[in-house]
Amino acid sequence: MAKYFVEREFQKCTPACHLSDMDPAFMDMLDRVRELAGIPLVLNSAYRSKAWEKAHGRPGTSTHCKGQAVDIRCSSDASRYRIVSAAVRLGLCRIGIGKTYVHIDADRDKTQNVIWHYYD
Repeated sequence: MAKYFVEREFQKCTPACHLSDMDPAFMDMLDRVRELAGIPLVLNSAYRSKAWEKAHGRPGTSTHCKGQAVDIRCSSDASRYRIVSAAVRLGLCRIGIGKTYVHIDADRDKTQNVIWHYYD
């Protein structure tokens, strides 16, 4: 299902999940982001169940619940640029910037062409 991602990477995510929980078209796009960025993409978070989201005070409407979102570990400005630039070039236009990660999602039911931050 994925060229650059294997099951054990999803088991290390918070919360642990499975590659099969992810939307196949989104994983194809994520493989393409990886190729274009030219760097490994280490996932902090991928699929989250609605129950997990609600247990953590969230409404359960996250794109993570659809298997169409990931949070990618990012520790430098250069890698952040490479990830975001590749995502935008490939048409992924919902991006969140955290201090140590980049969120990318492909939810066509939510506002498009947005970049937000998690710095509060």
